[in-house]
Amino acid sequence: MKSLSLKVQQLEESQTLVLTALARQMRDAGQDVISLTAGEPDFPTPPHVKMAAIQAIEENFTHYTPNCGIAELLKAIVEKFKRDNNLHFEPSQILVSCGAKHSIFNALQAICNKGDEVVLASPYWVSYPEMVKLVDAKPVIVQTTPETNFKITPVQLKRAINAKTKAFIFNTPCNPTGSVYSQGEIEELADVIADTGIYVISDEIYEKVIYDGVKHFSIGAIKQIKDHVITVNGVSKAYAMTGWRIGYLGAPKAVAEAAAKVQSQITSNATSIAQRAAVVALTAPSNDTDAMVAEFKRRRDFVAEQLSKISGIELQIPKGAFYLFPSVKAFVGKRVDDKLIKDDMDMSHFLLQEEQLAVVPGSAFGAKNYLRLSYAASMKELEKAVQRLQSGLKKLREGY
Repeated sequence: MKSLSLKVQQLEESQTLVLTALARQMRDAGQDVISLTAGEPDFPTPPHVKMAAIQAIEENFTHYTPNCGIAELLKAIVEKFKRDNNLHFEPSQILVSCGAKHSIFNALQAICNKGDEVVLASPYWVSYPEMVKLVDAKPVIVQTTPETNFKITPVQLKRAINAKTKAFIFNTPCNPTGSVYSQGEIEELADVIADTGIYVISDEIYEKVIYDGVKHFSIGAIKQIKDHVITVNGVSKAYAMTGWRIGYLGAPKAVAEAAAKVQSQITSNATSIAQRAAVVALTAPSNDTDAMVAEFKRRRDFVAEQLSKISGIELQIPKGAFYLFPSVKAFVGKRVDDKLIKDDMDMSHFLLQEEQLAVVPGSAFGAKNYLRLSYAASMKELEKAVQRLQSGLKKLREGY
C-alpha cells in the first residue's frame, strides 16, 4: 500500500473531539460521565426555525441550490451584516458554506500560497493552525497573557508580521478564553493592518453570546481596512443550530469569488433545507437568543463563583462565548497513586478516569496548563461537574 499524505499525518487531531468521543464511549458503557467539552449550546433550535425546515421539506426544497447560497439567505445575511455589524456588502460578496469552520477554510484556500504565514493569537481555537497547515501556509503563534486578558496587542501583532505574512485570524468573542476586544482595542489593531496591508479573517461566530453590557464591534466596520477584512459568522452558536451546518462569509468581491470557486469543487452548496431555516433564524426577533444568553450568564456566574473557592485556581472572568479557561498550573507536578500529573493533558485524563469529568486541556488551544470548561450544560450537570472538579483537584493538592 502507498503511504498516506504527509501533510495529513502531521496534523493534530482535535482534542475537543477526541475527549468528547471518549466521554461518550464511557457513557455508552454505563458510566456517569459529565462532559464539559462540547462547544455547542444545549438548547433546542427555536421552533419557528424548525418549522421553516419542515416546510422546506414539504415543499420538496431538497435539491441543489446555487453554490453561493439561495437568494433569500444572501439577502438576509447582507441585511444582518448591515443591521448588526455596520458592514455593507452586495450579495455577490457573500458565500454560504457548511458551517463557519468551512467558511474559514474556504477563505484560507482563497488567499494563501505555499510558504505564506498566518498570524494567530494564542490561546486560539484548535482548528486555526491545522487549517493554515492544510493550505500549505505556516501558522505564526503569538502568545498572549492573562495580564492583557488574553488579547493580542498592536505591538505583538506588528512584530509578528513580515514580508511573508498573508493574514491574521482574529477572533472576538474568543474561544477558548471568552475575551472580547473593545472598539478601541480593535481600532489600534486596525492601524497595524492598514500599515501592512495583510488580510484579516475575522471569526465572529460568538458575537451574540456576550455579557455584562459589553458590545461586539466588527473590525470590518473600520473604513481604512474594510477591503482587507473577511468576516465569518454563522447560525450555530446564536441560534442553537450547530448540527444544521450553516456558516457564511462576507469579503471583498475577488476573495468571495475565489472562495466560491474552492467550494464549487469541494462541497458545492450548503444544505438546501438548512439554508431555508437559516433565513428565518437571521430575520426573526432575537427573543430566543436573548433568553439563551441570559441563562449562559447565570451558569457562568455560578461556575466562576465555585471555581473561586478552589485554592490554586486562577481565572479570568469571560465576557463572551460559553467557556471558562482556568489556569491549573498549581496542580501540575503532583503525584496521586503513583500517577504523575506532568501537564494539562495528564490532568484532563486524570479527571476523566478518577472523577468521570471530561474537560479539554489548554494545550489543545496553545496554552499549556489550562483547562477549557464549557458551561453549555444544564445547571444540574454543572453542579455535579463542579463537585467532581473540586474532588479531583483536592486529591492533587494533597498529592506529593
